[in-house]
Amino acid sequence: MATPTVPVYDYSHAEPSLADYSSMMLQRYLEILDQNSRAEVLDLGPICEENIIYFAQRLKRFHVCDMFLRLDRTRRKGLPAKNVLDHLDYVPHSFDGINLWDFIDHLNENEIGSLVKICHTLLKPKGMITITSFEAQWAPEKIHSFIIQGGYKVSFRLQDHLDLPRNYYSNRIITDMFSEFRTVKSFIYRNGVREFLCRRD
Repeated sequence: MATPTVPVYDYSHAEPSLADYSSMMLQRYLEILDQNSRAEVLDLGPICEENIIYFAQRLKRFHVCDMFLRLDRTRRKGLPAKNVLDHLDYVPHSFDGINLWDFIDHLNENEIGSLVKICHTLLKPKGMITITSFEAQWAPEKIHSFIIQGGYKVSFRLQDHLDLPRNYYSNRIITDMFSEFRTVKSFIYRNGVREFLCRRD
């Protein structure tokens, strides 16, 4: 198991809460992916046409599995939330990248532990995982998707059909939960968005 790197946060790129912001993590992530003409990425949703087009133009293949919608349906049926992870039944070592957005904010620590193991299995060696999470005092009450605009700018779109509880984890807890990965870069913005780019050995 890799020794986690202590993250160094960059506060220099800041926007007001839920305003557009320039994602330094996304820039670094894509700079690495662009070096691989056969790169494949798995996105865990919510499904956004803009994001599909954005990644599909740069990658060999872009896969979307809307785990937010599946988690919402599972909770409404009163089923254990861990059941939703069964949908991630892809062939091991299939992906060069996995996009989590703020999915972990809606799971408990045991569920995140299971998700981390699945992601580690699905990623190729040196594959990357992006983790986005809100700080507690900045988190919106409703679910919003992260929409990639031109360049590396990110905006938000309300997903009012989703009703999911939200959990809050400190930067240290997030780093510890993903200790199977090496932290490449971490950023925190004044709009409360935290971004982590991690890599599988």
